[in-house]
Amino acid sequence: MKTKELENAMSKSVPCRRDYWKNLYFPSQHKITRTYNVLNEVLFNNKLKPCKIITKTTFNAWAFAYQEPGFRTEIHLNGRFPCEQFFVAVLGHEMVHQWQWDIEAPIRRKQGKKERTGHGVNFYEWKDIFEHHDIHFGINIPHYYK
Repeated sequence: MKTKELENAMSKSVPCRRDYWKNLYFPSQHKITRTYNVLNEVLFNNKLKPCKIITKTTFNAWAFAYQEPGFRTEIHLNGRFPCEQFFVAVLGHEMVHQWQWDIEAPIRRKQGKKERTGHGVNFYEWKDIFEHHDIHFGINIPHYYK
């Protein structure tokens, strides 16, 4: 069911960059939570613990993830997106950062290794998983908009 739900969302047409602001997509809190849960199941095998997701104007960014050491991750999403697929990709992108902090970082610390929480090699290891589900990943999703 959840894979089908994700396929339906990702199969819609995507606006070209010049048309981003013509028919904006405004996800409801229910849709944000539902999409988080679907992505967690489909991409992350339900290994992420639900985090606080805040919808607000994010100062020229589509979203960002935030975590103080020792605290839970927060995801801050802009309240508007060019389309549903863009919203799904941006939320998934931030969930990869949550994975880096909540799942990978503790393992690396136990091994005496430095955390890798940015857009490095371990971030791009998710690209094939995302693209298998037709979710654009990485450089296709700019962090900032003009």
